[in-house]
Amino acid sequence: MLQWEVPLLLLEEVLFPGAKLPLIVFEERDKRLLEDCLGGDCRLGVALLKRPPTIDKPAEFCEVGTLARIVHVEITPENQIAVLLRGEQRFRVVEITQYEPYWVGRVEILSSRFSFVSPQLTHLANRLSAMLFRYIELREIADKLTLADMMLPTDLMSLGYRIGALLDVPLSEKQELLEFDDINGLLLRELEILDREIKRLQQSAFWHQFVRGKARRRALPPERAIWN
Repeated sequence: MLQWEVPLLLLEEVLFPGAKLPLIVFEERDKRLLEDCLGGDCRLGVALLKRPPTIDKPAEFCEVGTLARIVHVEITPENQIAVLLRGEQRFRVVEITQYEPYWVGRVEILSSRFSFVSPQLTHLANRLSAMLFRYIELREIADKLTLADMMLPTDLMSLGYRIGALLDVPLSEKQELLEFDDINGLLLRELEILDREIKRLQQSAFWHQFVRGKARRRALPPERAIWN
């Protein structure tokens, strides 16, 4: 597998290939990392931070991350760095080769596996697309997404990564999705998560409407409504 050394940015975020990640950087270590990247090919590795470093223990992070490119950067009035990253390819950290002034890792690029686009896989992708739009509708976030976000990719792996990026679930679940090598396994897991989240959001919407209805009948403002 192809390997090379990249600076590592450890974050409480999971970045998927094709997704964009806005960041505000204020720590001197991370500023130095970004400055050096901008002087090179503008690429770095993003990995999920599992445990911050302590006095006697180094940071713990997930080995599978995403190679990212810096697509925009500016300095804020507070002398912080506002940066926009775009995910490109998944990687696995083979070893840490440098700790100071920032972490550098030797990584191997990960490929994704799937044999051919079967009718079953196509049906699964179409079902996922419909469920994703329903999920977006229930979360009421359509107006916050760009047109490019709403236009789902036809490539199945890209579709899986787009769904993973749009899901508002615990970071551990997003990391689980990022680590899938098999497209069929990724889409099936996302089907389970979307089904669960849609049911949860529908139930929440039902009780919200129920409470609002009780408030209107009692001539109370909705924020003061209490259902027993």
